[in-house]
Amino acid sequence: MTSTEAARAALTPEQIEFYRTEGYVIVRGVLDSDEIAELQSVADEFIERSRSMTESDALIELDEGHSAATPRIRRIKSPHRHHETFARSLDNPEILDRVESLLGPNIRWHHSKLNAKAPEGGRQVEWHTDWAYYPHTNSDLLEVGIALDSITTQNGCLHILPGSHLGPVWDHYEGDRFVGAVAPGSFDMGATVPVELETGDISIHHVRVLHGSAPNLSAHTRRLLLQGYAAADAWPLMAHHQPDDWPPWDERLLRGEPTRDARLDGSPVRIPLPLQRALGLFDTQAQMHRSHYADGGS
Repeated sequence: MTSTEAARAALTPEQIEFYRTEGYVIVRGVLDSDEIAELQSVADEFIERSRSMTESDALIELDEGHSAATPRIRRIKSPHRHHETFARSLDNPEILDRVESLLGPNIRWHHSKLNAKAPEGGRQVEWHTDWAYYPHTNSDLLEVGIALDSITTQNGCLHILPGSHLGPVWDHYEGDRFVGAVAPGSFDMGATVPVELETGDISIHHVRVLHGSAPNLSAHTRRLLLQGYAAADAWPLMAHHQPDDWPPWDERLLRGEPTRDARLDGSPVRIPLPLQRALGLFDTQAQMHRSHYADGGS
């Protein structure tokens, strides 16, 4: 082992085992105060930009009640494409070291997004698995959540159903329509656990684990930067790769070597079709006739 490899911030064997069995893990204090302050400052810049907006665009999704005086956003889409600070975060060695402990040495980025919940009503995320939206040839994909604020049950933290990544595929349909969430009552809410984080902490959850988050009913903003990663040999099942796609596809590789081989691991798949039109998570879930959070609870 080289000195560089020895210095890597790998997960402990206990953390890896917890992730494998429960479907998630929390790692405290990964980002220092300067890194968090920079991310918070840039996030604030996007919120300020939204003051001049009256409807969502390709970068910023507005939340209900948004105005120039009181900006309310629910998502910044692909922030790493729009600011170097977020691009550096996606490639942060302290984060990639932990990801490598779970996915191996060959890592490709999959996406990034900043989910924000404004005080006193920031939008919930219905219970779902990420796997339902983007099935791959294998399930070595995960989501890293970076807490830009203190994230608690009161302001709408992530909740997870432990071990739910190990069972059958979860149904995200109402009839023949993909609504991007499982039906209320299809699992025991009492068995779920909160993922509460302090600024600088990260959570990591498996692509197949069931999760959701309640509305923000507190007086404090909740911002969670989400960065998705995939093993290099996990290939999307619904992609149509053209010759011009290859250079940007290989540019997604953050560590290791690219491959043209797809590894199949037998994970159950249900293709999210037919879609009514190209919708994001919030608009897709808005098609549901009944919410998990109809009473405002968690």
